Amino acid sequence: MHFHRLLVLFAAPWFWRSVLPLFFLVAACSPSEDQGEDGDSVTEETAKESAVHDWPVFRGDPEMQGIAHESLAPPLEIAWTFEPPVEEGRKRPPFKASPVIADGRVFVGGQDLKFYAIDLDTGESVWTFDAEGPVTAPAAVAQGKVFFGDTYGFVYALDIATGQEIWRLEADDKVEGGPNVLEITDPETKQKEWRVFFGSHDFNLYSVVAETGEIRWKHETDNYIMSTPSIEASLPAITFGGCDGIYHILSAATGEPLHEVELGQYVANSSAIRNGIAYVAHYGGEVVAVQIDSGEIVWKTVTGVEYHGSPAVTETRVIVPGTDKRLAAYDRVTGDEVWSFQGRRDFEASPLVTDGAIWIGGMDARLYAINPEDGAELWNFDLGAQMLASPALSNGTLVICGEDGVVYGFRHAVQP
Repeated sequence: MHFHRLLVLFAAPWFWRSVLPLFFLVAACSPSEDQGEDGDSVTEETAKESAVHDWPVFRGDPEMQGIAHESLAPPLEIAWTFEPPVEEGRKRPPFKASPVIADGRVFVGGQDLKFYAIDLDTGESVWTFDAEGPVTAPAAVAQGKVFFGDTYGFVYALDIATGQEIWRLEADDKVEGGPNVLEITDPETKQKEWRVFFGSHDFNLYSVVAETGEIRWKHETDNYIMSTPSIEASLPAITFGGCDGIYHILSAATGEPLHEVELGQYVANSSAIRNGIAYVAHYGGEVVAVQIDSGEIVWKTVTGVEYHGSPAVTETRVIVPGTDKRLAAYDRVTGDEVWSFQGRRDFEASPLVTDGAIWIGGMDARLYAINPEDGAELWNFDLGAQMLASPALSNGTLVICGEDGVVYGFRHAVQP
């Protein structure tokens, strides 16, 4: 506990911003661009200049922090919509998968057995790939490829420019969690290679060569794995909670178990990692902080809430969406509740944090902007469709998918 306090209280923010970008596309630990004064509209030119970061994996980075590295202030307006084609007389299937963004394109899979690449600027279709089964989990982008799984158990690697299939492999059961990616040194060949990590309902966590789809190792647990794994690159370690009620910490290189932390209840969402601490919210109504290198529980806050969405973690707060209609912030050092925002219905999706607002979609069909300092509502937009998928942000465009089967691109409402 004392070690954790020292990390949080004495580590200067500029230091962590310089050392944490250890792997792909992560530029800082906290947003650096400035929004318009008092949340007022900024010029279109300023907005474009401040928006330079991708959102290439679920929650934005391999640690699953949920932090955007560009500014976005309310109000927003719909810039474009993408409506997948549907047969006449049939209802468009809802989106469950959260989008990711890289190289100016939005990547998201649907329950219509399609995987889409969408132009971030216009919302127009770039290419479409036919999967074997419905896609309900987010994708990941690295090394010019996009990786994703489907509920028939297939995992794919596609060329992000063309949508051409590079490889596929088949797990023994459905894949409902997203992949994560990391470049590591293979312990046998001593060569660096990119790996793709994902879990399956076959109880296994897989480590796969990103270039070829070859399985390097897989680690068997005692129940389904439904979450996207989080990465602690300094060890390096792969961490995830399972339906076996255990928070697993594995060697990224070998799959060897480093620690197993007993939580006692299902974990179907992702943990968020910051400064070597993982923050987990599980079905059993607890928010838990775990020291990754030791497996020690640093603090545990009992809430009685069943958690489906994944937490976000800032320098000072752990922000957790709940099925009790609340979005709550907890002190990162003590686990004490700092504030809560009361919504109209449950929050099933995960929050995205910018320097001026927390963005989250609710089951009341509203997209919210919440003040990260005190939890006050800054703005909301009635989308007319519930949101199970979490938002992504890149190049000044907030992308979110609705239960109406439509992908929405929001931008700052630029005043003339």
